[in-house]
Amino acid sequence: MSTEIDKLTEEDKKIILRAPAIVAILAAISDDGEVSPQEKAASIKLAHFRTYTSIPMLQDYYKEVDKVFEQHFEEEMASLPEDWKDKETYLEEKLAAMTLVLPKMNDVYAKELISSLKSFAKHVFRTGSSFLEYFVLPVFMNRIEKKSFDGGIK
Repeated sequence: MSTEIDKLTEEDKKIILRAPAIVAILAAISDDGEVSPQEKAASIKLAHFRTYTSIPMLQDYYKEVDKVFEQHFEEEMASLPEDWKDKETYLEEKLAAMTLVLPKMNDVYAKELISSLKSFAKHVFRTGSSFLEYFVLPVFMNRIEKKSFDGGIK
């Protein structure tokens, strides 16, 4: 695992390693409140691809994510509330937990991780989108870029 992740507590590691699954589900539900089989498959594939397509600094992180991504994805899906808005609130609160972890990491690493997760979300969102992409994507990306997701890292 990367040295930035290694220096975190076990609880903080769990939060950081679960983040891509949460981001993927939030992106998938943002246009219709549901996760399609295509969005799920694309998320799993993307988590694996990131083990060698992400910047070198994050490749070890994504290798660890790849080991647990599908399990985390399933666990988060099973925990989701029924209502669309409640799902979004639940996932956004889970992501907000990162605000306590990111400051414990090197600033450069944390910024790259945030950038990578935003890219991850955008890719998953586009998997299930159609013409709505041009209307919903800007709104969704504004949500992803909220201060709670950035973790106060500037």
